[in-house]
Amino acid sequence: MMSDNRVTYHEIDFLLPAQRFNIHFSYISQKGLPFIREFVLRLVHVAPMSKAQISTYFGFSRREAEEAIEDLVQRGELTLSTDGRLTLTDKSNGYFSQLGEIPQLSTVQDSGATLSFELATFSCFSNQDVQDRWKAGIRLKIDDNNASQSERLVEKHFQHQFNQILDKGYLSHQLTQDSKEQPSVYTVNSVNKLRQLPLRLTTKFQMDNEGKSVEREDYEELNSSECVHELIAIELSGLSRLNNTMSIFKSMVSLGDEETLKLFDSKTSLIIPNYVYEMQALERHIASGRMTFLGPIYSKDNWEKLQKTLIPVISKRIKNKADTGSSRFTWIAPSNPYWAKSERFSSSLSYIMHRSSTKVKTLYKPVLYVPVSDERDFRVAKQWQNELGHFGKDVKGLAEGFLDGHVEVLHLEDELVTVIYHVTQPDFPVSIPVGFISTDKATVAKIGKLVIDYIDGSSSFDKLNDCGIISSIANIH
Repeated sequence: MMSDNRVTYHEIDFLLPAQRFNIHFSYISQKGLPFIREFVLRLVHVAPMSKAQISTYFGFSRREAEEAIEDLVQRGELTLSTDGRLTLTDKSNGYFSQLGEIPQLSTVQDSGATLSFELATFSCFSNQDVQDRWKAGIRLKIDDNNASQSERLVEKHFQHQFNQILDKGYLSHQLTQDSKEQPSVYTVNSVNKLRQLPLRLTTKFQMDNEGKSVEREDYEELNSSECVHELIAIELSGLSRLNNTMSIFKSMVSLGDEETLKLFDSKTSLIIPNYVYEMQALERHIASGRMTFLGPIYSKDNWEKLQKTLIPVISKRIKNKADTGSSRFTWIAPSNPYWAKSERFSSSLSYIMHRSSTKVKTLYKPVLYVPVSDERDFRVAKQWQNELGHFGKDVKGLAEGFLDGHVEVLHLEDELVTVIYHVTQPDFPVSIPVGFISTDKATVAKIGKLVIDYIDGSSSFDKLNDCGIISSIANIH
């Protein structure tokens, strides 16, 4: 979570459009020569030699010397000078860069590769880095010309990046196995686009010890990150929201949560990382049944905290003969554009869903509630269905308004509750998730009642807050 006085407060995946190409090309490689051929040429390169001198030097019989020399003459690599000595031809002289060097023979060979290039800076990246999914992330917009002219642009960038691509191991090992020097591109014969795909760029948003936002780090996958940082900035500017700090404080009062309020500086209202660490240390010391955290609940460290709390509950329910099938596990999503924009969210939701039952017993009934305006909001429901459709019946729409839409809650009846406040402040490019996990019975019951009352309630006599299964709403015409 923290490194070099930087604290990660959010992790978001950005989806950079990319394409995969089939590239056929010719390359020049430098290959060594067979032993006798090499050393005869090296000897003559030092000084012209007579046939007899070559025969004596190598211990050849007269016939062996004639055969070796004749072969080199026929290859156009040796010639007889006017004084009867053998010398190198222009062709074989080209094998040597300087006196005493090992001769290298240049050959042109054909090859091909299937390579992926992102369409912003045309960096080549590993095909293994691609999980062909346009979900759980924020899609970046690139220049339309880059996509429409990608084959021509990739041809140019492939030639410029050839050595770099080779060093990364994206090309056939055959290109270097017989050569001590790197090959070079002779010509690109064809570039054919195969398909569109995303390059997923997991991005850490960080603050310093004083709670101030710091610049994002560059991406190892890209040759240059500047252009992509600009694309991200443009996308984030369109998603920006007003400062909601006062609304967050009101929600804390509604939940009876005085502890999280202590993480904010009283003068600046900034979240101070040291306050978070102090709170965590105190919670461990007094074994309060509460764990404070910074960042989305589905981030690696925070999800491990939740799992550590949840696993004993699941184990107990598996062993217990009591019926737990009607016990609700409710996950209420916030109205926040950065929420769930990470593959970690998908795996976390899958974990909650799949651990809800065994072959013989239901342990709890999981439901994810996502915000919609009402039960006829088919456009937003369709977006959620596209994003979360494979979870089907476990995702419902919930009328927006729960704690002003800024608070996320995971509640397992009688067992645990997780609260995440999504704080929006003007000097931060994305919201700051901060919250806690609690197993305190009174806290679980109090927040659980607030959650259930809202879900089971209505905004008017004919407008229920629980809008039903997302797929049903999405199919309204």
